[in-house]
Amino acid sequence: MNIDWSAQFRRVLRILRTSIVPALALGYTAFYSIYPSATFPVSSDASFSWILLVLFAASIAGGIQAEYLQEALVAGVAALPLGFALAVLLAFTPGLAGLYLLEPSAVPFFIAHFAILVLVLSFPVNLLGAVIGQLIRDRFRASRAPNRLSR
Repeated sequence: MNIDWSAQFRRVLRILRTSIVPALALGYTAFYSIYPSATFPVSSDASFSWILLVLFAASIAGGIQAEYLQEALVAGVAALPLGFALAVLLAFTPGLAGLYLLEPSAVPFFIAHFAILVLVLSFPVNLLGAVIGQLIRDRFRASRAPNRLSR
């Protein structure tokens, strides 16, 4: 049983690279759902349609970036803890600015409590967006293949 560690390492890096865009979107939308006046677009209440649009567009972009459907789905799942970690890091900024007094060890629980809808919603949106992204990728790849072969 020879395991090619370098190939496995490259595969893990490819999956992490693919999960960056959905993770950034999840971190942003989780932070936006709690502090809508501190992000773009500035509003008094978080817009559910804006959250869905950002999550869905990012998951489609992540699905297009992946080479295979399995990698796209794994990257969509890997984006959940990465996005949560980013949301926690973003949540420290209002605390450092003095907008609220919260113990640093309570920030992850604060984010999990108030952004639970976004965190739960991002799982099926990431999976659906990964599948749609792969369909879009295959559609464009299939339409360009005859042009490359004729040259």
